Amino acid sequence: MKRISYLILLLLILSIISLSVGASSFSWMEFFNGGESATQLFWQSRFPRLLSILLSASAMSVSGLLMQTITQNEFASPSTIGTVDAAKLGLMMSLLFFPSPGLLEKMATSFVFAIGFSALFIALQHHLSLNQKWMIPLIGLFFGGVISACTQLVAYQFQLVQSLSSWMQGSFSMIQTNQYEWLYLCLIVLVLSIIFAHYYTVVSMGEDISRNLGVPVKRMESLTLVLIALTTSVTMITVGSLPFIGVIVPNIVRMRFGSQMKVLVPLTMLVGACLVLSCDIIARMVIAPYEISVSIILSILGAALFIFQVIRLEKKGGDL
Repeated sequence: MKRISYLILLLLILSIISLSVGASSFSWMEFFNGGESATQLFWQSRFPRLLSILLSASAMSVSGLLMQTITQNEFASPSTIGTVDAAKLGLMMSLLFFPSPGLLEKMATSFVFAIGFSALFIALQHHLSLNQKWMIPLIGLFFGGVISACTQLVAYQFQLVQSLSSWMQGSFSMIQTNQYEWLYLCLIVLVLSIIFAHYYTVVSMGEDISRNLGVPVKRMESLTLVLIALTTSVTMITVGSLPFIGVIVPNIVRMRFGSQMKVLVPLTMLVGACLVLSCDIIARMVIAPYEISVSIILSILGAALFIFQVIRLEKKGGDL
């Protein structure tokens, strides 16, 4: 409980810093005195940006945790098994299927592609019966690479390369009122993850134990794919790609706090939100008043943690 309190305090501090920094000057004194420019900047830009970071970061982190639970592999996440790449392909296809697609059409198409290709990968995993942990992300990256190549082929064919580039770079710089509200769907993912946390704890013990304890493994697997696809598609159409967060955060939390999902889910939400908030603040301050993409910082951290995990498992004598 004390650890959660510390994380909440850290999140509040980072939130205040996030609301305070940016390209435009913001004064808390002016805001509390009812200044028009400060009030408009706060409610139209800074506060929506903060909400979008909290929702997308916590949901994508939990999605990685759920993916690792059903695959029983700490390297699995939406970005390492092709879900993110499938969502990008879905976004690209929405531009071809609909004359002038709105956010609903983009989200729906992205969701269908994300859940379809994720289910295909899980079926492939079951068919191949992979025992070595590093094989799942390796095959997943190849799988995602094929999907990404198809996306780029379509983009070049129909002159949509610029749109593709914007989706590949995760950034919160363009978030404003009426541009992030689809992220509220992530609340469904977070709430259901908490409600079914005890089921996921049993699932993490293995399929045989889960069946013996009466947990419907296939239904939990299907529910997980829906939640992951929903999170990925909604995040993709609003902020773009947030690479490796589904790998980074669950591993940090699990190394520190064990494997009880009832504890891991809320901690993963908080740590994910703190991590992306920190990266976003750094992205705004490194070359102020300009910004760099949050995805660049997350990619560096993700790659470093992946290597660290491999080395840690090897030293422990684990089965890589």
